[in-house]
Amino acid sequence: MTPCRRDLWTMVLAAAVFATLFALSFVATPVKFLASDVPIAHLLAVGRVTFRASLGAESLLLVLLLLTGRGRIRWLIVGAAAILLAQWLILMPRLDERTLARIAGAILEPSSLHHWWVVLDIARLGIYVLILRQALLGLREK
Repeated sequence: MTPCRRDLWTMVLAAAVFATLFALSFVATPVKFLASDVPIAHLLAVGRVTFRASLGAESLLLVLLLLTGRGRIRWLIVGAAAILLAQWLILMPRLDERTLARIAGAILEPSSLHHWWVVLDIARLGIYVLILRQALLGLREK
């Protein structure tokens, strides 16, 4: 694959992973809670499935990005993957425990876990923008 094609594919994949993360985390997740006629337990159950599906989709796109990216872009991809891994290994077990308790009817004290999740999602979005920028710069050089 030529360097120009690699950069082009890197841009396409970075745009896809950015769009997937943005659509699922910042559109679909909050919007589902606007459905007033659906019980909260059902919305939370759907959220659990959606988050697992998004993990799979984003992980696949990151692997493909790793195959097309080169140079500094690879380090950015590794950074995004490290953040995603930290979210799933550190935050998700606690969030999942809270979600299951809420589904079971428990009333829970507020937690900052969701805020941390959002901050890390925003960090990943920023990394994907940097990947897009680097790939675009690579195309301009050719």
